[in-house]
Amino acid sequence: MSTFVDQVTITVRSGDGGNGMIAWRREKYEPLGGPAGGDGGRRGDVLLEADQQLSTLLDFRYKSRYDAQRGAKGGPKNKYGKSADPFVIKVPVGTVVRDSENGAVIADLARDGQNVLVAEGGLGGRGNTKLVSPTRRAPHFCEPGQPGIERKLELELKLLADVGVIGVPNAGKSSLLALMTAARPKIADYPFSTLQPNLGVVKLPGGDGYVMADIPGLVEGAANGTGLGHKFLRHVERTRLLIHLADLSSEDLERNIKIINQELALYSQTLSSLPQILVLNKADLLDEAAKQTAFAEIKAKYRSLMPAGIRLEADSPLLISCGTREGLEKLSAQIALSLSRLDKKPVLYEIEEDPKALQRPDSTFSIERHKKVFNVVSDRVDRLVEVTNLRDPESVFHLHHVLKAMGVITALLAEGAKPGSDVVIGGVTFAFGEDW
Repeated sequence: MSTFVDQVTITVRSGDGGNGMIAWRREKYEPLGGPAGGDGGRRGDVLLEADQQLSTLLDFRYKSRYDAQRGAKGGPKNKYGKSADPFVIKVPVGTVVRDSENGAVIADLARDGQNVLVAEGGLGGRGNTKLVSPTRRAPHFCEPGQPGIERKLELELKLLADVGVIGVPNAGKSSLLALMTAARPKIADYPFSTLQPNLGVVKLPGGDGYVMADIPGLVEGAANGTGLGHKFLRHVERTRLLIHLADLSSEDLERNIKIINQELALYSQTLSSLPQILVLNKADLLDEAAKQTAFAEIKAKYRSLMPAGIRLEADSPLLISCGTREGLEKLSAQIALSLSRLDKKPVLYEIEEDPKALQRPDSTFSIERHKKVFNVVSDRVDRLVEVTNLRDPESVFHLHHVLKAMGVITALLAEGAKPGSDVVIGGVTFAFGEDW
């Protein structure tokens, strides 16, 4: 069985758009033809897609960075550069995606095949054919492709289950799951608690079924990190019904029931208000008289042991034994009846659309001064220099015009640049006020 991982942080970067092309027509009878440079190819977007074949985020522990391909450069004869394919990252169904910087929920992937765009790639730059104007018939420059977007994302898996089985360690949750489904939970040596959530499908006579999840046992103080803490309770947030399993033979039966409800309330009020069926397990460990006495005591105190106002899905606690299968049919029928009355709720979160989440930092720049040398730090400016023919006066003039429109020239003056000062852009040194 693979290690269960339900929280990871990954970094994704969409592809850059391809640069445009500077080219000229060179046909037999037109050796000095007009511009013929094609546009660069579109970028590769990054998408996350829910896949029901996956059950853990373990793979992201070994690889946490994902980069999409960039678009190809434009070609001669007005040929467009090849666009990059979208880069699709598969995640388990039930994965919640957040922006790591602001915590905004980007997506709640609760359905198989559901996908979300998390990083939009850059558009391809225009070739010199597209830059022709009435006053500029033969441009000797092109446009660079837009940069991709880099984002850090938090992925949190919340299992999709209709029924969550909760209880203190050693209550028999794993045994119940194994009896009612085909799941084979892994059991720890001590304190006899499952090490990770496990899912199983309960098939009903009519052909339908429901998903049951066994949640690792809670202990008193879990909210403060005792035992396994609260970390696995996120996997019952999507459930519609809770099976509260308790050990009838325990000397601390009433206290254990209260502990579980208390820890649920400390985790979230929503979780503590989910409908519950209280199920008393291990009836086979007591003789008939002791069993009936213990059951009668809990039945009399049933309401006082459960949270006030909670919807209880059975008239009284149900008595079962995973060892002898006593009461399992009645429990199964009660679960099916309860689920038929409850609405489905696979989606937990409303998407918090952040208008800046996909904003491309295309025009941002900064000026770093080192004595008399001024470095312009900017992805877009570097790209402009990359596609500019610095030996062509018209191309250099166009570069100066774009830098002025971006506010770079004004920023250099504000930083103290004077005619003759060295300005470094994309590894190329210019003399401020002279080469421009």
